[in-house]
Amino acid sequence: MIDQTYLGQRIFQARARSGLSQKELAESVGVSDKTVSAYEVGRVEPPLHVLAKISEATEHPFGYFLGDIESTIETRLQKITEELDEIRDLLSKKQSE
Repeated sequence: MIDQTYLGQRIFQARARSGLSQKELAESVGVSDKTVSAYEVGRVEPPLHVLAKISEATEHPFGYFLGDIESTIETRLQKITEELDEIRDLLSKKQSE
């Protein structure tokens, strides 16, 4: 069994990092925003198929929600790589002006 408080914190962090509101996340996974709130405070444990949708919507590996440290590091590295790519694109555009 998963610690619901820990899982709720992970859902909240993933949603916040992804820039999604509770309503936006709810719409993308097919639940209500009140249900997302219940997940985040640990009142309700999401079914695995919903957790998989949350993983996809927030672009966090499934293991991130279960405490897989390796997945957390992978997520951070992926975000850093994406940010560096954006910076490179901006610098290229500036140089070509």
